[in-house]
Amino acid sequence: MELRQLRYFRTIADARSFVRGAEHLNVAQPALSRSIARLEEEIGQLLFIRHNGGVTLTDAGARLYEHACNVLHRVQMLRDDMAGEMGAPHGVAALGMPASLQTVLAAPIAAAFLKAFPRVTLNVVLNTSINLRDALTASLIDVALISSATPSRGLRYTPVFTESACLVQKSSGSPRFGAEIELADLIDVPLVLCGYPNSMRLLLEDALAKLGARPDLRCEVNTASLALDLVAEGAGACLVPSCAVVGRDLEGLRVTRVRGLECGWSIATSFDRVGSASVARLSEMILDQVSQLIDSGEWPEARFDGDSGVGPAAMLAEDLAEAIAPAVH
Repeated sequence: MELRQLRYFRTIADARSFVRGAEHLNVAQPALSRSIARLEEEIGQLLFIRHNGGVTLTDAGARLYEHACNVLHRVQMLRDDMAGEMGAPHGVAALGMPASLQTVLAAPIAAAFLKAFPRVTLNVVLNTSINLRDALTASLIDVALISSATPSRGLRYTPVFTESACLVQKSSGSPRFGAEIELADLIDVPLVLCGYPNSMRLLLEDALAKLGARPDLRCEVNTASLALDLVAEGAGACLVPSCAVVGRDLEGLRVTRVRGLECGWSIATSFDRVGSASVARLSEMILDQVSQLIDSGEWPEARFDGDSGVGPAAMLAEDLAEAIAPAVH
């Protein structure tokens, strides 16, 4: 089995077509078909089901796809780490964040990283914290900013910030609440909420359960941005982390902090990526961006939990030393 075969296989699976896969790889389709046929013969199982619209993976193909992505990502990690020094990232890096952080953190950090390191190709993945955690564990992404409520063994965490949950309503009419409300005030409020496995949704349900209540779900969506748009259209109120409203046009909306309902966020990466130049630089940019937003007053509902006096590279090195110490002694 060759790495080239795995790369061909993954490309065809992603494109769901031998024709499109061949175009993407700039390889003649007959040669591509022969390579996959040899791979199927070596494995002893059919990997694709051919049909008029293209191809789909068999059960065996789906299992191989997961392994192939892992192997190819680790090979790329090896190339990147050997090619670059700590101060100069090379190759490909993958950054993950929940969609609620797209405007306030993901976009500005990705843009700054691409400008600073033109030799790096950056993949930005927006997903839930739980799915990003799983992607880190599977080595599909390098570093992610995820909810501290979704820990996992085998990952390295650096606390960054804690923020409050906010109730967002249309501002027309007299305000129902003041600048801050209690959790119990949400019990009778019809809400637009993000669906599972959204971290804020899980925190809300756990907190209300302690009061013997459940949220009054009016509408379920998959992004905080859509929830806010629905509120602006008069569909009701929504509960979102404060990061979802930072930098957003809030004309016609009222944002009220919910006392005691907070979510912590941490930079997470696998120990396989400790010492990676790209991980260190992305981590540093995340800490800097969050610190600046909070210090400037642009993010009043958040508090900084990071250590601005210790650079991410130093923290990563210390973490690696702690991880290997038991084996040394």
